[in-house]
Amino acid sequence: MHIPAHEIAFDFDGVVADTFRLFVEMAKTEYNIDIEYEDITEYDFMRVVKMDYTHVAQIFETLTNFPHEVDLKPNTGAADVLARLARTAPPLSVITARHVGEPVHRWFEKHIPQIGAGLLTVKATGESTAKLAILKSMGVKYFVEDRVDTCHLIAKEGITPIVYDQPWNRDGHSYAVVKCWDDISAMIDWEGSR
Repeated sequence: MHIPAHEIAFDFDGVVADTFRLFVEMAKTEYNIDIEYEDITEYDFMRVVKMDYTHVAQIFETLTNFPHEVDLKPNTGAADVLARLARTAPPLSVITARHVGEPVHRWFEKHIPQIGAGLLTVKATGESTAKLAILKSMGVKYFVEDRVDTCHLIAKEGITPIVYDQPWNRDGHSYAVVKCWDDISAMIDWEGSR
């Protein structure tokens, strides 16, 4: 696959940021919940993780509104590839199901500061199904996502999904899978993007 740099966009949680690993750490530390990351085998993880919904909501409130204030790290290699993309084919496009985009901007300022405000577009859709309209309006042809249902939705409309490998998305699809950001970088046509 040789993806033009200006035709690819990324989901934030689980793709750019290692959100769910931090969720597991916070559940253990703050609520003494005994779960392992690999146990999250469904995107709707409340089906497989036994945890009080109030505690889940409190952790997600923090992760959603203050990702720059907690130890939410980029997935390994994400910072380098995203910074290169932002320089090669600005702006870098991040489409998230979060309700607000400003905390994601603040997270980028802290963790990948070399991607300045003018080099980054963050679209917060409020729900996963709303990503399709945004992707189409932006002319995105490839989208790196960790939620398989979203991949099915966009594939029907001609956008090529690329699944970022996670324990909850290893079954039920035949899409290209990337296990790390080196895999993503290898798919991008860096020479043709200049």
